[in-house]
Amino acid sequence: MSAVNIETDGLVIKTQKIGESDTLITVLTSKYGLIRAFVRRSTAVKSNMLATTQLLSYNDFVFYKGKNSYSVTSATPKASFFKLNEDIDAMAIGFYLAELFGELAPENHESEDLLKLLLNSLYLMAEKKRPPVQVKAVAELRALSNSGYMPNLVACENCGTYESDPMFFNPASGLLFCSNCGGPADGMQLSLSAVTAMRFICYSEEKKVFNFALTDEAMKELSQAAEQFALQQTGRSFKTLDFYKSLPKG
Repeated sequence: MSAVNIETDGLVIKTQKIGESDTLITVLTSKYGLIRAFVRRSTAVKSNMLATTQLLSYNDFVFYKGKNSYSVTSATPKASFFKLNEDIDAMAIGFYLAELFGELAPENHESEDLLKLLLNSLYLMAEKKRPPVQVKAVAELRALSNSGYMPNLVACENCGTYESDPMFFNPASGLLFCSNCGGPADGMQLSLSAVTAMRFICYSEEKKVFNFALTDEAMKELSQAAEQFALQQTGRSFKTLDFYKSLPKG
C-alpha cells in the first residue's frame, strides 16, 4: 500500500520517549480508533509539537501512514485539560481512564463514541461539574458497555425480579440477582439506588449519562461495582488505577 496522509481528531492517551528527542504517542481518534505514531523531535525546546504531544491533549492530527508505521505530520490544538492538575484525584482518574480506554478501543475502526465519552469525562472533572468518583464510575461502565461488555442489569438472572433491596451484582459474569436468589457468593451487595444508577449509566441516552445524583454511600457502592466490573472484564490491572487508589482519601 502506498503512503498516504490521513486527517482526524484525537486525544493523546499514552506517550513514550524514543531516543533523545522523539516520542511515540498513542492517540484515540474518532475515525480510526487507536493510532500509534512517531513524533520527530517533539521534546526539542523549539518544537511546535511539544504541546500537542502531551498526555490528554486533544488535537486535529494529520498522520503520515507509511508502510509499517505512522508519523505525525501536523497537530493543531483543539482542547487541553490543564485544570485537572488542580485536583490530584481528578488528574489520577484522567490518567486511569486514558489507560482503560486504550485497552478497550480498537485499531483501524471508528471510535467516536469512546472518544466523546472520554472527552466529556475529562471536561466534567476539569471544570468541576461532576465529582471525579462519579465520572470514573460512569466512564468505566459506559465504556465497557459500548465495547461489547454490557452487564445484564434488566432483572434477576434467576427469577426475573426487577428490583429488590438489596440486590447482588457479580462483576465477573455481569449478572444481577435479587435478595431471594442471591447472596455474598453471587457478588457484591448493592442498594437499589446503586443498581438504578448502573442501569441508567448503561441504558440511557449518551447526552444524559452523567445526569444523576446519589448519596455518598450509594456512590461508594456504584464506584466499587463499576471498578470491579472493569477489572474483571479486562482481566488485567492498571498502574494508573493503583496510583489513584494509593492517594489519601478524605
